[in-house]
Amino acid sequence: MILTACLLIGLAVLLAVIGVALERRAAGVRALADRIKQYGGGAKELPELAIERDRRYSSLPWFDRLLRGLNVGPRIELLLYQAGMTMRAGVLVLLMATFAMGGYLAGYVFFHRLGPALLGLVLLAPLPYMFVVYKKNQRMKAFAQEFPDALDLLVSALRAGLAFSAAMQIVAEESPEPVRGEFAITVEEQSLGIDAREAMVNLTNRVDSIDLRFFVTAVLLQRDTGGNLAEILHNTSVLIRERFRILGDIKTFTAQGRMTGWILSILPLGMAVMMYVTSPEWFKPMLTEGGGRVALIVAGSMQLLGILIIRKIVNIKV
Repeated sequence: MILTACLLIGLAVLLAVIGVALERRAAGVRALADRIKQYGGGAKELPELAIERDRRYSSLPWFDRLLRGLNVGPRIELLLYQAGMTMRAGVLVLLMATFAMGGYLAGYVFFHRLGPALLGLVLLAPLPYMFVVYKKNQRMKAFAQEFPDALDLLVSALRAGLAFSAAMQIVAEESPEPVRGEFAITVEEQSLGIDAREAMVNLTNRVDSIDLRFFVTAVLLQRDTGGNLAEILHNTSVLIRERFRILGDIKTFTAQGRMTGWILSILPLGMAVMMYVTSPEWFKPMLTEGGGRVALIVAGSMQLLGILIIRKIVNIKV
């Protein structure tokens, strides 16, 4: 049984690898064909250059049309960009489908019932998406930590007499990632002729940060009403640092609740493992009998619900 489950899971992983390889191969074949058309055959006319951005969600045409029809491609593409990942939206969807199939097959092979198979599908399918969300949160957290220093650099450049565009250029050159990359895109958009207001709005669309929205709002209001931009941005930087201080105090005050949540989450699993190791004859009916399996599923669901409730209580927004 275990060997069969391993073979099925290995088959699911193999299908995912094949899908990703086929998508990359299709992209490479198309790029090679375009180069051959441009430079081969002694063509006298100038090669046709592709100046538009490649907005395909998948290198497979039918899959690209499917994602566009379901209207999920733009949101997945934005999430992947915010996570700093270069894969297409179609690859993420394919990975989620592969994990779902693997969870379904594993649940059905181990328990021989439809319920555990569907539970395995539901639990494993979101794992690639959750990993991308985790990477996005890490990147946005890094942006938020570096952003006050970037604002101080911007304020220093403005007080030195530089224009706002030149000060943005300095931030794009001197700040660490990911602040440098995002500000560089904004500077490049303005140099290509995009209106400054639109470029700043695009920056807030790319970066999920409330501190950045404070900054953009202050800049746009100053452009409409006038005032000392350096002083406004300095006050914004002070506000952001004060918010970080309050967040640190909140983490200190909620440390006991978060530790309680971790203990209550790990304790049932630890007790189950200890009972299985020390008294396997007592715990075996929980795995072999139908009632025991149902009890484990109900207990796991209630445990997950408790984790979400505790997380909601200790996660205070500022």
